Amino acid sequence: MDGQDPRDNPWKALGLVGTIGVDLAVCLGAGVWLGMLVDEKLGQSKLFVVIGILAGLAAGIVSTIALIKKFTGGSNG
Repeated sequence: MDGQDPRDNPWKALGLVGTIGVDLAVCLGAGVWLGMLVDEKLGQSKLFVVIGILAGLAAGIVSTIALIKKFTGGSNG
């Protein structure tokens, strides 16, 4: 081996960035979709869509932090 840290691979970093983007998009999309469903069922006017966006964003941030910790080998927490 050449003694390099495997985390220095630029392809792995690119994969991490792509995964973070997809993860945030999926979490936000799911939040909007669920919010629209609840709004439709309860007859609300976009209240639960806003709540879904906030919940999706929070889930995306938590998931992104977990991905970064896994990628960097961090075990604090």
